[in-house]
Amino acid sequence: MNRLDRARALPAVLLSSVLALGAVLIAGAESPLRTLLAVWFLLVCPGLALAPLVRLSDALGTATVAIALSIALDMIVAAALLYAGVWSPVAAFMILATITLAGAARQLARPTEADA
Repeated sequence: MNRLDRARALPAVLLSSVLALGAVLIAGAESPLRTLLAVWFLLVCPGLALAPLVRLSDALGTATVAIALSIALDMIVAAALLYAGVWSPVAAFMILATITLAGAARQLARPTEADA
């Protein structure tokens, strides 16, 4: 796998995760699959969309920042919706999905080290 393929793999995983959870939520399916997709998305995806933009040299450090950032973003979105009096799991998903997709798009748009 070359460098360009690796640079596109993470945004593809993020897009797939958003689409998969969105499809399950729209379908209204209540299953262990929905739970697994929701936990994966909430614990990893928003932070994983933003953490690589910091360009840490250590993969473990990037993963740690991604998980911590995901949890922080989840809490900020949930608290903002609660304080605004408009709590909705669908709204929370939409906000976090937007953050995730924006981060994935930014990853695709940034120049690679070879371009710099």
